[in-house]
Amino acid sequence: MLIGEVIQRIKSLYNGGVQSDDSRLSSRHIYNKLVSCRQVLITQQARKHQKISDWNFVVLPCVELIKVPSHECSCLTSLGCDIWRTKYPLPKPLTDLNKHLISFVITIDNSQLIAEATREEFLYNKGNKYTSKNPKYIIENSHLYFPVQKSPGIIKIKFLPEDLIEAAKYPSFCEEECTDCQDCRDYNLVEFAIDGDLLEPVIQMAREELVTDFAKQKQDIHNDTIEK
Repeated sequence: MLIGEVIQRIKSLYNGGVQSDDSRLSSRHIYNKLVSCRQVLITQQARKHQKISDWNFVVLPCVELIKVPSHECSCLTSLGCDIWRTKYPLPKPLTDLNKHLISFVITIDNSQLIAEATREEFLYNKGNKYTSKNPKYIIENSHLYFPVQKSPGIIKIKFLPEDLIEAAKYPSFCEEECTDCQDCRDYNLVEFAIDGDLLEPVIQMAREELVTDFAKQKQDIHNDTIEK
């Protein structure tokens, strides 16, 4: 189901349950609530070690890498050991208790999987002759870093993003550079990535939370009136 269709479902349910002026109920507010409820249900599955359906995942098929210095001190010259990094910040992935919910990072020809590591793990593996040649990436400052001298090339990422619109906005290597083209896209037509079994619970959770929000707003208005 598309994001716009899910938002319309919420508006219809909301109007049926709360007979009042809902002009304050914007599509953006509904979307933010949907994203929050989706996050809760998927992370619950992850923490219970339940299988997460592929319908919940998003694939970034053409993620560009650029060469960057191995340090981030702008006042220093290169130390002679550049590394590779995603050109643009990655949309924030969901997490479970101890890892990012990234299904895979793979080279564009699907020939080599690249595993996530911490700085400590990378330094340890670097000195291990059995693991030093295995590609790794590190997540820092919303970027994927590849502490290797040879670029893995264009990569593909399959993951569970917190914000589906931010994932849809992520620039593809194959897109022509355009400063305004992302803003022109109708994000109501983006797929609301979620398993069919979770769609109805997400909609019901979002509706109930929006009704609660509306009740709190009415109470705040009432209190303000009394205090005046």
